[in-house]
Amino acid sequence: MEDSIFEKIYRETSRPLWAYVSRMSGSATSADDILQETYLSFLRSPFKGDEVKDARPYLYKIATNLIYKRFHKTRHEIQPEIEMSQLPGPTSELFGQSVEMTEIFARLNERERSLLWLAYVDGYEHNEIAAIMNINSISVRVLLFRTKRKLAALLES
Repeated sequence: MEDSIFEKIYRETSRPLWAYVSRMSGSATSADDILQETYLSFLRSPFKGDEVKDARPYLYKIATNLIYKRFHKTRHEIQPEIEMSQLPGPTSELFGQSVEMTEIFARLNERERSLLWLAYVDGYEHNEIAAIMNINSISVRVLLFRTKRKLAALLES
């Protein structure tokens, strides 16, 4: 891959990819490490495209796999290294009360966080999410429905 193509891909994907990885891992340090591993894997891969739109899902898939590999080896849920209140995140008004969305988001499991992030923050289509997360594309719709229902229940409680 030419340096100029990689620089363009990196420039346009690194910030949103880091945001995704940091939310999934709960750690800025882990996000830095995983982001670096993601781009190294990407450079070593047989990827032949030169468009950011082609590289983006591929990078998210690599990052998602690295997150799962890193944290599922220990068979534990991700434990944030920093207080959730220290992370920047939107605050919403719900029933006249301020709700810190970062804290609610932390109560979801890795898969649920990934689904919501990819669908509603990064705007991926169901088939793209399926490819990134290595799941059946038909399952994405059902899993998103269940995750939104769980999120609604968490917001109401």
